[in-house]
Amino acid sequence: MFIYMLFGERLRFAFYAALGMLLSPALFFVGMLRRNTTHSPSDARILVIPIMTRVGDLVCATPVFRALKMRYPHCRLSVLVAKNVAGIVRHNPRIDEIIVMNNPPFKGFWGRGRFFLFLFRQHFDSVVALSNNPFGSLAALWSAAPVRIKTTVRPRTFVEALTDWWNTRCVRYGHGSFLQAHYIHLLASLGVPFTEPKKEIFVTEAGEYKAEEFFKAEGISARDLRIGVSVSAGNTIKEWPTERFASLAARLISEKTAKIIFIDTQSNENKIEKTLAAMKNKKNISIATNFTLEELPSLMKRLNMFIAVDTGAIYVAHALGVPLVDIIGPVEPNEQPPRDERSVQILPPPRIRPSSFVIARPGAFSARRDAVLSIPVSAVYDAAAQLLSKIYGK
Repeated sequence: MFIYMLFGERLRFAFYAALGMLLSPALFFVGMLRRNTTHSPSDARILVIPIMTRVGDLVCATPVFRALKMRYPHCRLSVLVAKNVAGIVRHNPRIDEIIVMNNPPFKGFWGRGRFFLFLFRQHFDSVVALSNNPFGSLAALWSAAPVRIKTTVRPRTFVEALTDWWNTRCVRYGHGSFLQAHYIHLLASLGVPFTEPKKEIFVTEAGEYKAEEFFKAEGISARDLRIGVSVSAGNTIKEWPTERFASLAARLISEKTAKIIFIDTQSNENKIEKTLAAMKNKKNISIATNFTLEELPSLMKRLNMFIAVDTGAIYVAHALGVPLVDIIGPVEPNEQPPRDERSVQILPPPRIRPSSFVIARPGAFSARRDAVLSIPVSAVYDAAAQLLSKIYGK
């Protein structure tokens, strides 16, 4: 099924890229005409295309939304996302419109055509594609926006080289540099000055109520040391062994009298069960697997600490100011992971180089697993204990 879906996606891209190439003179001409009738910068219609399918990457795009609205409060900001992650930004007041690209009208072969026609009819003044994915170039081309900005990298794939020229401005990303700063630099040609990137996540009234009820039902009070733990990752290659999470949780309970809250989706409950099976003492443990992405921030903000591998929930915690321990494993630590006075990165030994990246191609499977497995329980516990002592004196 996965191979079939992947083939179908590539077929759709190839067809509409070829059609777009054929119609590019007309689309460029429309873009030139629209340049003469474009809105003023203060009320421009702007489309941002982030990395659309991963929670952490979408959270890391929120500094762009903030920077645009700080500079142009009255611009109309649209954001293109996939359905599975839309909830994490659905209540972001910076965003005027969320376009879900895999909603029913846009599904299937001809649905993709309806999607591109929809973009064309929106009369966007600018399109900003944050990643190097050729889909961003294709969407920008079909939008016929006068200004089309995109991230490029070196080396490029053949398809990137074939489509990058469809944009009016390309900004090269240097591998290993801070990606969120690069995102803000993309906005320079729109007149947006560089500001320090700041991630933003917003809570809902329903989420606040649900979180309060959860803690009441679990008998967890504000006086307790509440530590959230996620044992899964969107990419299983980055997952730390469940028995190590079990040992870590046991130490936090016995030595710090912590209340451990395992946070995950219902589809990952089996991984929590494996973790619990490796624990002798199951007191002071709660499980939260029924929070939606829209409700998750309300749960996370009530934690004293969050511990996980480098996955989406880490970035939600960071945006909310929750102290965190990020088990980096194979991830390039300078690209995207949080690193400040309330965040600790647990890195593999220096001999193990990063092999998992946001944009660049990943390294070998064995290298990525070695990086994860090289991190012992003691390193994570010691980092958590030091951070708790530093922030809370515990």
